[in-house]
Amino acid sequence: MSPPSLGRRITGCPATRAASGISDWRQPLARVHRVRSRVRPSVRRHPPRLVLTIPVIVLLLAATAVPVELRPLGDAPMTFDFGDVPDILENIAGYLPVGILLGGLGFLKAILVAGLVSTGAETGQLVMMHRDPSVTDILANVTGAALGALASIRWRVRLPALRIDGWMAGLAILLALGLVLHARSMAGKPVSARGVTSAGRLEAHWKLDESGGRAASDASGHGIAGRFRVEPRRVDGPRGRAPVFDGANYIDFGQSTALRLAGSMTISAWIRSSTYPDDDAAVVSQLGTESGFQLDTTIDEGPRTIGFKLTDACGKLMARYGATPLALGTRYHVAGVYDAAARTLDVYLNGRLDNGVLRGSVSSAQRSSRGPVYVGRRGGSSRFNFSGSIADVRIYSFALTPAQAAADMRGEIAAVPAAAEASIDPVGPTRVLSCGAVSDYEDKDLPFAAGLLGALVAVAAVGLWVSAPRLLALSASLIAGGLLLAITAPGLPAFNSWLLPCVALAGGASVVVSLRGEEN
Repeated sequence: MSPPSLGRRITGCPATRAASGISDWRQPLARVHRVRSRVRPSVRRHPPRLVLTIPVIVLLLAATAVPVELRPLGDAPMTFDFGDVPDILENIAGYLPVGILLGGLGFLKAILVAGLVSTGAETGQLVMMHRDPSVTDILANVTGAALGALASIRWRVRLPALRIDGWMAGLAILLALGLVLHARSMAGKPVSARGVTSAGRLEAHWKLDESGGRAASDASGHGIAGRFRVEPRRVDGPRGRAPVFDGANYIDFGQSTALRLAGSMTISAWIRSSTYPDDDAAVVSQLGTESGFQLDTTIDEGPRTIGFKLTDACGKLMARYGATPLALGTRYHVAGVYDAAARTLDVYLNGRLDNGVLRGSVSSAQRSSRGPVYVGRRGGSSRFNFSGSIADVRIYSFALTPAQAAADMRGEIAAVPAAAEASIDPVGPTRVLSCGAVSDYEDKDLPFAAGLLGALVAVAAVGLWVSAPRLLALSASLIAGGLLLAITAPGLPAFNSWLLPCVALAGGASVVVSLRGEEN
């Protein structure tokens, strides 16, 4: 009998049979796993894409159709004017995406829908504070929509679908933070109580007698210092050196509560003009779109005279003009005095009363601007820059008497008169406004800011937590709207306590319902 082969001995050993048994036991499990893999494939999460149709429409409505404050019908008529070219171009650009979105409906239908949306928004602005309803805006909006629809139909231009991933979330967070910081800066400083519920004082004293550099110090001791745009040339002034303003240079003293005055005030300065602009030459200005004060030289009433302009309690101009024409190359001491209790507005030339024409009605309160205070310019435009020297600028939060105005010209510092101090009501309102808007002009863009902030926060939430419930993104948008309300001006109407968070929630919801392609 021949001996068994080596292969048979190995196959027949107990260890080999045990290993073979294990192998045979695993094979069916492997087959089951393969079957299950074919029946239930693994689910992979991919970053979703955001279709921009609904977010664009929601933000457009927030920008044009949501009020920050209501006003009576008839206060702002529908206008028709083609003079504001930048505004026309802005409206055309704003409706370009709308036309691209509506291009799928066809050219005529796209124009019709855009026209209806724009007409509805402009009609609603008849009762929206700080808005200017205009037929021109409707025509510009329809033009922009027509161009967008034409591009969509003719060249198949489409708004992109944005991939919401970690990078997009980071960008959204940065944009949201920038928006919040911008809104905070636009909110401005609180209105001062001095001169209304407490006695006034010398708020700022800028001698402008520095020997060099760009700094402008405050001699009042209250720290309201400023900075020249560029270092000026200096010449001899009434008391030491004085800077020369060349029509482009100016001093920015920034925003401060001390200079947001609601009651009486006085502004004085020494000036010598070298040339005149076509309009006002601003000496001291905080004048904004619908509020603020300005001491200037002006041709509003014919010959160039002193002008002292403020905004009354209803948001309208109240101005006093001088009676004496001013000459180039001559040094003058000019002053504007507003007495809220007496409801008077006066101007002084070289320490003497120089009242000319009064425009508007003098109210018992003024409406202060949020903007910065400038010497040598009006904010937002270079048309009103001063050319010449300015020195010894003072701002008081009370009305100087005629004797004090003369003493101020001589360099003496005035103190609040006893009669004015006795008339202060310590429990009276800080801001006595009997009419006009509660909100300021800068607030008009808050609904759009709320909608955009809500959309950005929702994008950030989705990008950071793709698998998180969409309720998280909506909650984050609502909280962001509440934050925006908390950091804006406290003078907003009461209905904004729910309006702004709701608009932010709508911005977040427009993102959530527009997400596509989360699973693959």
